[in-house]
Amino acid sequence: MEIVNNVMCLLTDPEGIPLGPAMYLPQNSGPQQLQQIVNQLLNNEEKLPYAFYISDQELLVPLGTYLEKHKVSVEKVLSIVYQPQAIFRIRPVNRCSATISGHTEPVLSVAFSPDGLHLASGSGDTTVRLWDLNTQTPLHTCTGHRNWVLCIAWSPDGKYLVSGSKAGELQCWDPQTGKPNGYPLNGHKKWTTGISWEPVHLSASKHKFV
Repeated sequence: MEIVNNVMCLLTDPEGIPLGPAMYLPQNSGPQQLQQIVNQLLNNEEKLPYAFYISDQELLVPLGTYLEKHKVSVEKVLSIVYQPQAIFRIRPVNRCSATISGHTEPVLSVAFSPDGLHLASGSGDTTVRLWDLNTQTPLHTCTGHRNWVLCIAWSPDGKYLVSGSKAGELQCWDPQTGKPNGYPLNGHKKWTTGISWEPVHLSASKHKFV
């Protein structure tokens, strides 16, 4: 039967403050067992990783192996310093990763192109702007509205873009050039706040919007 000897150990933080009184630990105890002891003594709800040092040298083996290798006497209290290790976690993106400036007034509406490569934005500066999302650079500035641009909608195939303004007008744009595609459509007596295209499967050759 193998006899496992114990060694008197004192766990301290990097400032030298003891984590309780000295205790006897089996010589086959290693970093994993010491982590369990430290987490238990600190009452950590979430088990945290720690590194352990004896005389400024990290303990990577069982205590008995370390003592034998370094000729350390088991008659003295062995001081072991525990050091918290950094924790790296992958977290969901919940912050702004990039900004694109250009409008001179608040942005009131945005819409991604069907292929996800471009973004259209409407602003209180009466313009519609087209952006390249791969390079995060402006493509075109569409001018012609008489008031705030409140809503934007891409055609299902991405070949057209329609915007509506506070003046009640609708304007169709060519996203490739940023130029108007036809004349403004007037008729609403108040603000235009929503635009919807006819589903592509209902009319593959000609698109309609309302």
